[in-house]
Amino acid sequence: MKRILLAAVIAIFAINGCAPKEDKAAAVASDFLTNFFGMNYEGAAALCSDDIANMLRDTVAADEYPSEVIRAKVIEASKQTTFTILCSETEEESGAVVVSYEVHPYGAVGNTAIPHKMRLEKVDGSWKIVALE
Repeated sequence: MKRILLAAVIAIFAINGCAPKEDKAAAVASDFLTNFFGMNYEGAAALCSDDIANMLRDTVAADEYPSEVIRAKVIEASKQTTFTILCSETEEESGAVVVSYEVHPYGAVGNTAIPHKMRLEKVDGSWKIVALE
């Protein structure tokens, strides 16, 4: 009886130790959003495909603000913005994972949540963001 119980416990730990690909992709999505809203754009770009990374680097210029006051307010708003990962689903045909999440902007009235999705694919063995919606 003890052997059966021990085998069941080991099996449960083995199953839980192997995170499904949806969880791994969602972790990359979370790391991306943490870096992005923390204004670590190079860190965020490292988690993206080359196309998305280049677009991010070209679009977000951290030093181009009309004044230091505006720059400080942008930094504060960005760092106080939060997000919630809602779910992740695997596309059966492509194997890509679509992560649904909400952004909760700093200073928004009420419980404002803006829904978004991102698509991740395996690129050179790592999950990379290939599309942002």
